[in-house]
Amino acid sequence: MYQKSLLQISNEAKEPSFPPTKFMGSKQNLVNFIFEKISDLEYDTVFDAFSGSGVVAYEFKKRKKQVTTNDFLHFSYLTSKALIENNNNVLDDSTLEKLLEHRTDAPQFVRSLYSNRFFKEDECIFLDSLWKNIQELKNEYDRAIAIGAACRACQKKRPRGIFTVIGQKGWDGRKDLKLSLQEQFINAVFLFNRAIFDNGRKNTAIWSDILKVNDQSFDLVYLDPPYWSPLSDNDYVRRYHFIEGYSLYWNNLTIDMKTKSKKFKSYNSSFSNRESSIQALKLLFEKYHKSIIVVSYASNSYPTKQEMVSLLEKTKQHVSVFEVSHRYSFANQTNINRKNSVKEYVFIGSD
Repeated sequence: MYQKSLLQISNEAKEPSFPPTKFMGSKQNLVNFIFEKISDLEYDTVFDAFSGSGVVAYEFKKRKKQVTTNDFLHFSYLTSKALIENNNNVLDDSTLEKLLEHRTDAPQFVRSLYSNRFFKEDECIFLDSLWKNIQELKNEYDRAIAIGAACRACQKKRPRGIFTVIGQKGWDGRKDLKLSLQEQFINAVFLFNRAIFDNGRKNTAIWSDILKVNDQSFDLVYLDPPYWSPLSDNDYVRRYHFIEGYSLYWNNLTIDMKTKSKKFKSYNSSFSNRESSIQALKLLFEKYHKSIIVVSYASNSYPTKQEMVSLLEKTKQHVSVFEVSHRYSFANQTNINRKNSVKEYVFIGSD
């Protein structure tokens, strides 16, 4: 069925690489800048507290650090479980064949609620069958890879990879939108398999509100929190509610049936307004005061550059700031030029 086996393609990769991502605020294009600025720091254990796409944690893993990730989004947690915590498991051809089987006994939640909203009815039937097949996988890392690949496939089939508008607004002739959802899933499995490698360390993925994570000691804590800005919201659930819901199959989520997109209520977040964001950062800086603290932040957000320095100086003796011009791939402020062109800051607090 496939031109090459999944295992063959995985073994051919000379250098493991993170799958390209459409994740909002992803640091994929900033990884080199970030790691250039922290290159002189001495550390071995790392905590990526807002792992998001997982791209920064993945780079820490490539540098043979012992990495712990956290995110409050379940699909982000599963991506980290598949690519950071998992060192060896890949999906083989026979497993992929089983995942692609049509199941007449599959639940019909996606088909009944989301047909012709984000995907056509046959694609929703595929997602229901896929979910049923995933649940029968015995290995937790196989399940994480499969769900992570399914979420990536769904993003690739939506313009900009988000789920705020139903129908086919923004569709054009690009290849991603022409490929079937099944083809996108197979491609995503290939990319996940290629990315998996063993760095010789015991890495861990956590799914939690960052302020509820149990105290642990790390040499370095990397913080890339949701940026609060008066120009846009930082509601990741609003943009990614479909794949977040699918990663849980909407278990314990209450869908707002009045909304066209059939989204569920966003999770509570300390980073949803300016004052609570500042207070949350204070708590995190105090909690991890024994660690080197590295913060990524954008110039169009709050706290401001100087406020962030002041906050860090309350717990760290030395604070350095580095910046680079950066253009995010998308956002939702009013003026497209103003909204995307920013200075990206890296704050480093040490003793």
